[in-house]
Amino acid sequence: MQDLIDRVATKLGIDGATAQKAVGIVLSLVRQNGDRAKVDELFAMLPGADDLARSHGDKPAGGLFGALAGAIGSGPMMALAKLQQAGLDTEQSKTLGKEVLAYARERGDERLVKDIAGSIPGLSDYV
Repeated sequence: MQDLIDRVATKLGIDGATAQKAVGIVLSLVRQNGDRAKVDELFAMLPGADDLARSHGDKPAGGLFGALAGAIGSGPMMALAKLQQAGLDTEQSKTLGKEVLAYARERGDERLVKDIAGSIPGLSDYV
């Protein structure tokens, strides 16, 4: 996962700690909202992904997006709120999504990544 974190930090112009948190938030979104069996299969191909996802999974987001996401129960909205709390703007969040999914396709199974992303509202745009 460190190579993905470094790649994200460079691409987004952010520090390593923020990149790690941001990647963890996206992986947590996938873990919590994707098909369990498919996510398990993909994460088995990405050493460290499951631990990173779990380390950023259950922390509530604040702010307006966090309140809206909590009210409607939207995983992607909650992830966006968490990314904004971490200091990422909307464009950085989009780039982050693309980078994480590109990394998953490179290291995992492209069809599996497409299936998982397609099952999570808003994530299929990044595949």
